[in-house]
Amino acid sequence: MDRISQLSDDLLIKILSLVETRDAVAMSIWSKRWKSLWTLVPRLIFGDYPEEREDEDETPKTNENHCINLSQFVYGTLLLHKAPVLECFHLNRASGCSASEIDLWVRIAVDRFVRDLTIGFCYEYGLIRLPSRLFRCETLETLELKKVIFLEVPSQISFQSLKTLRLLFVKYADEESFVRLVSNSPVLEDLVVETCHDDNVATFTINVPSLESFSIRNTLQDLETENDLFVVHYHCLKQFTIVDYFGQLNLIGNMPKLVEANLLSVSCQAKVLQSFTRVKRLSLCLPIEYPYPTGTVLSQLVSLELCLCESDWTNILTSVLQHSPKLQVLKLAMNHLMCEDHKVCWIQPNSVPECLLYHLKTLEWRDYAGTEVEKEVAVYILKNARRLETATIYPDSDKLVQKHQMFEELEIASRKSRACELTMWLSLYQRFKSC
Repeated sequence: MDRISQLSDDLLIKILSLVETRDAVAMSIWSKRWKSLWTLVPRLIFGDYPEEREDEDETPKTNENHCINLSQFVYGTLLLHKAPVLECFHLNRASGCSASEIDLWVRIAVDRFVRDLTIGFCYEYGLIRLPSRLFRCETLETLELKKVIFLEVPSQISFQSLKTLRLLFVKYADEESFVRLVSNSPVLEDLVVETCHDDNVATFTINVPSLESFSIRNTLQDLETENDLFVVHYHCLKQFTIVDYFGQLNLIGNMPKLVEANLLSVSCQAKVLQSFTRVKRLSLCLPIEYPYPTGTVLSQLVSLELCLCESDWTNILTSVLQHSPKLQVLKLAMNHLMCEDHKVCWIQPNSVPECLLYHLKTLEWRDYAGTEVEKEVAVYILKNARRLETATIYPDSDKLVQKHQMFEELEIASRKSRACELTMWLSLYQRFKSC
């Protein structure tokens, strides 16, 4: 501790900025010199989200006591805090805090030129009444709201510096409130919207010319959100992510700058793949009823990551390979559990896809179980990928004997192929063999 105390105040303050505020305050008892340093830390972080820190054995009474203690601690901290600029103010477990309390704390944060603001409820939804001056805060760069209920959103909003906005399971006053929140940020680059039941919005309109990254999520798995509609204007969008979303999409404009797209558990209503013809990196986890759109050529695709949790993953793989002439990197993985009654079959393409003949350089296969279908697919790729440079297989078995058997089968099956880099497979097998 004596060596740490010899560090400069600026460096010690940076160290304290890396931990939660409660821990930073607790560390002040280590040394007299540390006693007031925490009051100069420009980052105030109160509580973690429950999924990160919550004890499974917590009782309602424990939660209630935590909320009371949190309110008292936030009040006490803000009274003693002296940093002229507040870079970060996170209130991550606000359950039990009143709307008036949050209003006051946000006012103080705005007065300290806050740049990064987070308000999140965890046990239940909470009402918030944010001060009107927040919506005109010129220093705010990042805003995250989780499980909040807006009492009101002012008609005049101007987030001149806001670049990142995360609206997670938020309930709005009306559709116009949502539009005002996302449309009055002239430099907004990153937007995440997680929908929820009874959010008072049927149509989410996204029309932000500066937006580069946009994510739609519904990780709460609310079936009531199937009738949601997102109207998205592309403009300068470079990254587009859809996760567990089963509503509708209306995509307006082309996407000449789109680089990366992630379609993970998407409704067949959301017919978006045909809009990604110029995307370069693509991640897919599509439901069995989601057919590959006829005639869609992914002319610029160089990297594909495909989830194998659905029984028709071989059909999706074949379709993408046949329609991605420039594909260089192929990653396969079982990111979700597959139903036991799913039967997978493999129908070999009538002709070898162009990407295998001329461009595929990297194959990575995680959770490889060595089933007959998986072996057929792996051997087909190894035999026909003439430009393959690296191929890495990660067996899902912990048994060394099974691992050896899987690699022997692939090695023998692809030995006759002049296109397969046999030296890579032999060295990889030998590494496993020597374990």
